[in-house]
Amino acid sequence: MRLINIAETEGQIRMEFAGCNMKCPYCVHIHQPFTDVLLDKALEFARSSAMKTIYLGGAEPTLQKELLPLLEGLHDAGKQVLLKSNGMKPDVIEQSLPFVHGIVLEIKAPLDDVDGLMELTGMSRERTEKYIDLLKQSLSIAKQKWLRVWLRVIPEFVNKDSIYRILPDVEGADEMMLYQFMSKTDFDRPFLGHVGPTPSWEELEELGIIAMEKIPKVILLGEKGRIVLGK
Repeated sequence: MRLINIAETEGQIRMEFAGCNMKCPYCVHIHQPFTDVLLDKALEFARSSAMKTIYLGGAEPTLQKELLPLLEGLHDAGKQVLLKSNGMKPDVIEQSLPFVHGIVLEIKAPLDDVDGLMELTGMSRERTEKYIDLLKQSLSIAKQKWLRVWLRVIPEFVNKDSIYRILPDVEGADEMMLYQFMSKTDFDRPFLGHVGPTPSWEELEELGIIAMEKIPKVILLGEKGRIVLGK
């Protein structure tokens, strides 16, 4: 497997994978160096850790050929696995369900905004339209388990107007995380002139309040830390 990093951090194990089927212009992961790690070595690291939760993220974990054996091994080791994905491989997400505690799906913009999604993903119109269909399938599958919807809030695409168009597709999720774009300088690359945290924290809170109309728990993540709205 191609791993950018594997480490114990923030009370969990994080495995950050390399490789993606998108070319998002603000993404750092597709430019980071990686190391080839044997499945057994990754499992050995996880089994030796006292931490129960394992987060699989990075660029796109579902592209890893040995993802399912990894998930099965982590499950057998009694670990609670969260699998993050862009939703382009609903078949893999479906196969993962018996072995994961939950799924984290990233939503980049309203699913009716093809032009916006093209800009955000760096993909052609044809491929973007296919992505929208695949993501809808993934959302439907993921709602069978615990589901977090993750939004990187780039104001041109996620704002007080557009979030109302996002919510119908994600209703039924257990929680939503709204991440303040550029609030972690090692996590985002400058995009559309944004070089610092955006939108303002107050605007992020307003989006969170709107999201709670459909989602029972909303997490705000950014320059002021991590704040939970709802129960």
